[in-house]
Amino acid sequence: MAVFALTSATVQVGTAWTGTAPGGTAAPSGTINSAIDISSFVTQVELSFQADELDYTNFASAGWRQKISGLASGTVQLTLNADFATTTVDDRFGLGGTVGFPMTSVTPYYMDIRPTSSARGTGNPSYVLGWLNLGVPVITGAVGDLAVVQYQFTMTGRPARLTS
Repeated sequence: MAVFALTSATVQVGTAWTGTAPGGTAAPSGTINSAIDISSFVTQVELSFQADELDYTNFASAGWRQKISGLASGTVQLTLNADFATTTVDDRFGLGGTVGFPMTSVTPYYMDIRPTSSARGTGNPSYVLGWLNLGVPVITGAVGDLAVVQYQFTMTGRPARLTS
């Protein structure tokens, strides 16, 4: 197992997908069409997946609760250095931005996250997902702190791990 320090992750966002997009029932393939690389602003990324816990305990379960997983969901959290210049954080994610709030249609935006800046492959998988921009924090911080923006996006549909 290769262990490494997360120093050169790549985070790309976009409004369209070439190939079969993540989020549907078919296995995704392809990549973001006209991807916007936001890696130079991102300082932290967290993908989180969870499922509802459903209880199906019955008289034959010998006094033990029986559980199955229900509907699944996921979020992606990004911390970015705040920047208000053209083609930077606020211009991309802020009010009316390229992938900003409010969404201009009901179709999701797309994100591709890789552990390093190398091309997608078996040693550098891509985590791809569709997401919705449902809120816009502008700046987080206190006096003297570095101005950052912390976003939490809701995944829409099933994410995928791609190696080619």
